[in-house]
Amino acid sequence: MKILVVANYYYPEHTGGVEIVSHNLVKHYREFDCEVRWVAADVPPRFRNALDGDIPIRAWNYTEEKLGFPCPLPYSRDLLKLVDCVRWCDVVHLQDCLYPINIIVFLISKAWNRPLLITQYAKFIPYRQHYKRMLQTLAYHTVGWLMFSMADRVVFITQNVRDNMRYLNPKKLHEVVPLGVDTDFYSPISPAERTQMREKLSGNSVTPIILFVGRMVERKGVHLIRSLIEKHTEWHWILVGRPDDFNPGEWQLPNLTYFQFVSDNELHKLHASADLLVHPSFGEGITLTALESLASGTPVLISEESLYDVQEQDRDLFFAVKLDSNSIEENILRALSDREKLEDLRARCRDYALNHLSWKKMVERYVSILNALLHPRNEKELQD
Repeated sequence: MKILVVANYYYPEHTGGVEIVSHNLVKHYREFDCEVRWVAADVPPRFRNALDGDIPIRAWNYTEEKLGFPCPLPYSRDLLKLVDCVRWCDVVHLQDCLYPINIIVFLISKAWNRPLLITQYAKFIPYRQHYKRMLQTLAYHTVGWLMFSMADRVVFITQNVRDNMRYLNPKKLHEVVPLGVDTDFYSPISPAERTQMREKLSGNSVTPIILFVGRMVERKGVHLIRSLIEKHTEWHWILVGRPDDFNPGEWQLPNLTYFQFVSDNELHKLHASADLLVHPSFGEGITLTALESLASGTPVLISEESLYDVQEQDRDLFFAVKLDSNSIEENILRALSDREKLEDLRARCRDYALNHLSWKKMVERYVSILNALLHPRNEKELQD
């Protein structure tokens, strides 16, 4: 089966969660003996070192750089690449809707009668700026509605996203296929290595280390934690992610270490060395960052709305907070108040990841869906 995977916007060099999801999706599709071409926007400052099957599309990245939301516009000279890719493939898998490259591939796919699957990652984002909310509403009710209605299948990564977005086409079958995580790569490190890493980060092995990973935007909850970094000098904070709405590099706080970018190996060690991942994002559910932390054996603080996708019996694995600094502070204090309990929770987080989070299961389901689109007689088997 020849699959055209179209990322929601960028390649992993752009250091985002969904970019990493696309990378793993492509990798595991190939392990299932599928031929894959991977289309994504290629923007500065870190261009893609194209590998076999990559189809980088050069694009302007004005909206992210100047307005704070990603919407790369492809160069016209690269549009023929998209036509060639659609003609080559048997089936198209779009990662999210609304982005210009995805919209163009959607239209080409319809013209060439290629079966099309959309995976929707995000729900409506409550931006502070009124004009962004208006543009988002207009886009979903026009282009989003058209794409959801005409796609052969629509899949969501969480129940929360599905229930928030299914108004676009309530009659279409909307399946949830949860994200997976590489539990072989993201795993606990040895006690000796963890002690050494903690001493390197904070100066000693006993200072509590709080980790935040993600773009520095309001949606990730960055604005809720600065006051806590300033107040609790007894904690050491590690923030990882591109500056955007906020730039922690300008905060000049002694108990803060800020990395705009780290390698996968460095990120794994940060996850495994921290006492707690603080990730109070909204509109996303359980993110890939949270899953990587769990697989590394590190408990996670998330927003209450993100618990929507967690089974009742597993909710005590998480510290769920309201979207305000006081709630985050109370839960960090609760987590750090009992070190023995926190260590027990680390083991439970790892067990949860091993038993529930698997890239193989995720991609196995996608391969089944795509096969059913190619062979409609299998549709009943797919729904069963």
